[in-house]
Amino acid sequence: MSSFLFINGQIRAMESRLLDVNRCDRMIGARSPEEAFRVLVELQYAEYVDEKATPQDFSRIIDQGLQETKDLLLRGTDNHPGFQFLWWRADTNNLKRALKLKLVQKKSELPEFTNENGFSPLGEISPEDLQMIVFEGKFPENFPSEYRGIIEKIPSLYEEKQEFRSVEFALDQAYFAILQKIARREASSFLKNWLQLQIDMVNARSLARLLLMREEKIPQEAFLEGGSYTWEKIRKIENWEQFLEFIKYTDFSNIRSVIKENDSDEDKLLKVEKECDRVYKSFLHQAQEGEIDSIQVPLAYFEKRLQNARMLKFIMFAKFHGLKPETIYQTLKQF
Repeated sequence: MSSFLFINGQIRAMESRLLDVNRCDRMIGARSPEEAFRVLVELQYAEYVDEKATPQDFSRIIDQGLQETKDLLLRGTDNHPGFQFLWWRADTNNLKRALKLKLVQKKSELPEFTNENGFSPLGEISPEDLQMIVFEGKFPENFPSEYRGIIEKIPSLYEEKQEFRSVEFALDQAYFAILQKIARREASSFLKNWLQLQIDMVNARSLARLLLMREEKIPQEAFLEGGSYTWEKIRKIENWEQFLEFIKYTDFSNIRSVIKENDSDEDKLLKVEKECDRVYKSFLHQAQEGEIDSIQVPLAYFEKRLQNARMLKFIMFAKFHGLKPETIYQTLKQF
């Protein structure tokens, strides 16, 4: 029997407790943070709430729920390698954050390892190992060689470029190299297609961001191999009009229909980001539809939990700061 059958049955039962329109409306319309917190507890967080918990504990409770969900997936699937797509994504974020503290802010150690300080607790690298890797130059025995090779070169890379984005580009290259290795080893058509879509998303977003915010072409160090687009094609895109012409032949062709002529550059970029997210969510939804014995179900579910967590935290922060419901609804459109 596949290890996915039992865990997928559990997940199908848990999906009904995700944040839906009704619960979202009740939280946003709540008269106080305390009332909104009671709705949050109705979701999947009641087991983390005791008599000492207060509405101010909402962020910790949401994070605890995500960690418990990660642990459930690891136990229920024998830690399937496909989940490394998620955990190493968190580690890449944490490595970027720690290296920025060291190189740009000249810090010598990590601050408290919290979401508020820019760290994700969902990765595989512990705070102690992250401190050792970034600030002491020591690497755990099982640390991926792709990351180690990059991190050892980062001080000279940053000194040469004097731009932290070069460090971010290099870490992204290492992250996707790891994912490509996993996809090849697992010989899974789903993982291969999921990886290709993610690479295409990063390249499309990088193109749009650089053209709109910096008025420059994408440098080769930022381009990811392994997607649908070749470097020879991408390197020729020099302006926004060429980007729109290029994008109509991709999975993100709908960008052309949502962009308006009088949109600001910031609005254009936001619409690109939202359309990429829409395509990504649609891909995962279709991939898990009707599945009972595959990794697609827990992967899609965890991505939904992550989005729920971001929305719930924002709503609770908004209630504590007295934001009006219409302001909250307007901001949530960006999620």
